[in-house]
Amino acid sequence: MMNFTKLYKKSVSPLTKFVFKKLGSDPEIANMIVTETFSAAWKGYKTFKHKSSFFTWLCRIALNKIADYYKDQINRRSHIIVPTLKRLSQIESKDIPIEEKIVLDELRNKVNEVLNLLPEEKRKLLWFKYYRELSYKEISIILKISPRAVEGKLYRAKLAFESLFKKFN
Repeated sequence: MMNFTKLYKKSVSPLTKFVFKKLGSDPEIANMIVTETFSAAWKGYKTFKHKSSFFTWLCRIALNKIADYYKDQINRRSHIIVPTLKRLSQIESKDIPIEEKIVLDELRNKVNEVLNLLPEEKRKLLWFKYYRELSYKEISIILKISPRAVEGKLYRAKLAFESLFKKFN
């Protein structure tokens, strides 16, 4: 793998610039992405078919790593908001004190108001994923789009919900 070492040395600086430009600012995150990119490239180097330049191939891997990073960031934030939607719908009013019931009802109303402000497609995606608990594959079959498209659309639906929800508070 001496060839890979030469390619690494030649590509590390331009790839770091590429990633930094795509991310916008944080050098620590950019370095993490570059490290993950080269790690993935090292693991997959034997399968590299040379249909493009090595640098182009690295950039594609880096873009995937950046997308993964953003998904992880959204998923971390949505672990707070979106599961709350599900829990809100499952709490039985008779199981809680009256004060908590009032607060819960207000929260449910606020969530429903925010959901109703979303475009129908986004509302439907959130409903399929978090109320019906369907997988990306199952949603893709229903909507006749790819699972990857479902993932991207759901990501944007969660962002839209979070943004509107914050405005309501």
